[in-house]
Amino acid sequence: FFEHNISCIMDPPTNSNEDTRGIQLGPIDPESGLQPDIHDEHDDDYDDEYGSLVLPSRQQRPRAPPPRNLPSTRRRPPLFWTPRLPGRRGRAPSPPPSSSSSPSSSSSSFASPAAPPSSPSRAGGQQQLLPLASYLKEWLKSTVSALDNTTSSSPSSFSRYKASLALLLVCTLSYIALDSYDIIHVSFNDDGEVPKWKKLNTSLQRAKRRLDVLLESEYGELSEVLFGNETLSRAFESDSVHRLKNRMKMKIIQAGLMRKIVAKGEPGSGFVWVTGGDDYAAGYGNFYNQTYTWMIEDTVKDAFNMVGIKFHAKNYAMGGTPSGPEISLCMETTFGNDIDILSWDYANSDGDNYDLYRLWGNRAGIHPTIPTLFRLGKDPTCSSIDDDFQRFGLSAIQFDVDYIRSLVPDTSWETVDDLPPEVRYYKCAGQVEGGSVLCKENKWDTEGTTCDLSEYQTKEENRGWKDHKLIGRVIGVFLVDTLLSALADLEETLLEVSTIRNISVSQDKDRYAFQSSSLKEMHEGANLGKNTKFLGGHAKYSPFWRSSSFCHSALLPNHARFTGAVTLSMRSYRHDHGYFVGYDEGYAVDALPETKPKDGQFLLAYLPEMRQNCSDVYRADYKDFFLVRKQDGWVKVALPNHLEMKQFRIMGDKRGAHVIALCAEGVSIVAIKLKKIEVKVDGADVVDVRTLNDELSQCRLLVGEHDSFLWIAKPGGTGQFELEIKLNEPEELRITTILII
Repeated sequence: FFEHNISCIMDPPTNSNEDTRGIQLGPIDPESGLQPDIHDEHDDDYDDEYGSLVLPSRQQRPRAPPPRNLPSTRRRPPLFWTPRLPGRRGRAPSPPPSSSSSPSSSSSSFASPAAPPSSPSRAGGQQQLLPLASYLKEWLKSTVSALDNTTSSSPSSFSRYKASLALLLVCTLSYIALDSYDIIHVSFNDDGEVPKWKKLNTSLQRAKRRLDVLLESEYGELSEVLFGNETLSRAFESDSVHRLKNRMKMKIIQAGLMRKIVAKGEPGSGFVWVTGGDDYAAGYGNFYNQTYTWMIEDTVKDAFNMVGIKFHAKNYAMGGTPSGPEISLCMETTFGNDIDILSWDYANSDGDNYDLYRLWGNRAGIHPTIPTLFRLGKDPTCSSIDDDFQRFGLSAIQFDVDYIRSLVPDTSWETVDDLPPEVRYYKCAGQVEGGSVLCKENKWDTEGTTCDLSEYQTKEENRGWKDHKLIGRVIGVFLVDTLLSALADLEETLLEVSTIRNISVSQDKDRYAFQSSSLKEMHEGANLGKNTKFLGGHAKYSPFWRSSSFCHSALLPNHARFTGAVTLSMRSYRHDHGYFVGYDEGYAVDALPETKPKDGQFLLAYLPEMRQNCSDVYRADYKDFFLVRKQDGWVKVALPNHLEMKQFRIMGDKRGAHVIALCAEGVSIVAIKLKKIEVKVDGADVVDVRTLNDELSQCRLLVGEHDSFLWIAKPGGTGQFELEIKLNEPEELRITTILII
């Protein structure tokens, strides 16, 4: 009797459509072949920038047949797990035979003494089972009642089962405590029933009203014109906003699930916006907290906090830098491995080189989080490329910035007093921040600072604080409205495992649609080999577009620099105004050490004149570099280092072929041929180099013997490459990035 009922606790019954936590699940989806709560073998090592979901235990459930329409590669971990009770390792626990049903019955139940009653049925006719703790309590009560009847008729039998009873009580109470500790609950409220969608929606609506009041105080009557629904629907063009909404839905659900392990009032999940761009996105001429990236976070953070989401807007723009190949090929190490929206603002630096935008989107498609592509500016060719991305599972949104600017009225002597400060002197004679001396003299708001910004403020192409604020506010309102729409969709559904499964399956299908597509199929009609200089003349070599890459980069801003992975040193922390401080800055070129750097590290250096010399932060992008000096002789470094391997989950590939490139001034074909610069990869000589973009690009492919640009790591090694450099004629070499694909 006791052996049988102890096994009931250790191996609770499991049906193909019934969860042990009391959630009635649907049958296996015939299209995707997925069970809602299948435990992924990769769940245990899943982590991200905000921490992982760690459970004390999980229920190992029978696996469904492999899906037919999903990729065989690693899937993203689901947000739902069920606690695994200790059973027979390696296979699912089996239910005991029931005396009340035939052996062929598809359902199973606990054997006598008694089965606990089910709770009243929910909407839709599905039956709500009791949670695990309540189930065990009811079962223990009935077991004790049966024991009482047994010992009353035969008092001596109680002593024989004393040890078993003690073990039974310990097991039961342990799992009751485990259930109360478990962090996963399919609800946002404490009663275990349905989510309080109305309460969440009310909180979010209040945040939206506060935002409306703020916008009205800043833009007056123009707020209805600039931020109205009709304006937003015309300014933002996309056929894949539903994918952004699905991402927000998962964030809302994750925030609710995490509420049991985070402090009260703290967010349960994060949402990350990353800005990639050139001078305009970097905000040259303004303070750092006047850029549109910072304004986006300032606009939306209250609304996202109301649903338990911490919103981060990271400005990783670099002045004078195109979107690729150096940046796009280093997307994960530069921007981080957790991105929800990736903004592209390189219209000035990229020009009409549309292959760079194609490369950008393809690299975003293989990023671990597959972020939504957000592009500033209206361009017919880029719009067509966005259509290609959206056909194959990516989410892309175009923001017509000029349309928003056109809605602002001109400032004249007659209207100057009628316009609010945020648009007063913004447009004169039809020109944004120009047209007359009125607008030019009121373009900047940096009075009283000790910073010398004249270098940036004299350039007409740099935008002032009014333009940045307007663009940031409009994007922020769009994101808040999308969040409201996502919450409204969730409010119409019950929060069940199948709800999360449907969203997750949809995201997996989008991922598979992209991964299974070919470059020719996606960019049909685009001659990727037309630019013979692009990607070293190997534009059709798919690993450039779709294979994982690693970069050891000195450029700032840089996620790997901020986390200390590049320098094997301390981590930085994020200031309230959005920039990072506390990272290892390296050596100023006028204060370099005389001795040769240690093996395994290049000398990290920077130009002191590029660092700001005042307290008000007005820029955070610096072209730092790894310095190789003639006096040091052979200098070598093993890449990736152990921190980079750990942080970016780089597994040493001991067999595959890799492409290696150096981004540096002075690494030319002539310098290599004449032995002015000697470079070796794992002891093999580099005999030639090829440009990755054009003659102005600083990135060069390293070519070895037999005219091959592919390098294979040493067999039996760690998967690292040992790069050696020696200068014979130039006094120094400045390397910004070492790239491995």
